[in-house]
Amino acid sequence: MNVRTVKTGDTSLYIEGCTVKKEQRGRFMSDEAYKEVLDNTIFVCTDVVIVNLKNPVFYLAKRVINPMQGIFWIGGRRKKGEAPLEGIQRNFRRETGLDLSADKFKFVTFVEYIWQIREQEPQDNGSQNVAHQFMIELTDEELNAIELSPDEYDFEFGLQKFNRNRLEKDNVHPVILDVFDKIFQIQT
Repeated sequence: MNVRTVKTGDTSLYIEGCTVKKEQRGRFMSDEAYKEVLDNTIFVCTDVVIVNLKNPVFYLAKRVINPMQGIFWIGGRRKKGEAPLEGIQRNFRRETGLDLSADKFKFVTFVEYIWQIREQEPQDNGSQNVAHQFMIELTDEELNAIELSPDEYDFEFGLQKFNRNRLEKDNVHPVILDVFDKIFQIQT
């Protein structure tokens, strides 16, 4: 049997035939077709939180589009044919301008969301997403080099430090607290 295995944390992606053909990677679809897909599919995403493991803090941005509008981490939809690490590298590069090696991203857990609204029409149909949640620790030089995508993030807010107290004070999404506790092994 000719199968390539790509490991991510405790999970694996099995690719029969060892490669993903170009025609298997998906292509552009019309807005009408995309609406149908959004209404009938659970999307797979790759998300990453920037951490400082010594302090302990998260670096978060303020998203300006739905879903996940407000203080959140970086990420987005995984494309068909991508392994989780390929997806997070592409999303991180697109949203921060940094092109980092796969070994910098560490798998943490899976998270799942049901959002009541989405960016695409019809917005009130919402979406459901499952995400491979990663973490990454950056050097000061890498942190300072981040240029958040102005299409998705509040430029003036930038990237800010959040310890557990600030996360609670700013009333962030509960998934952020859960992942913070998991990474820093806080017993609740």
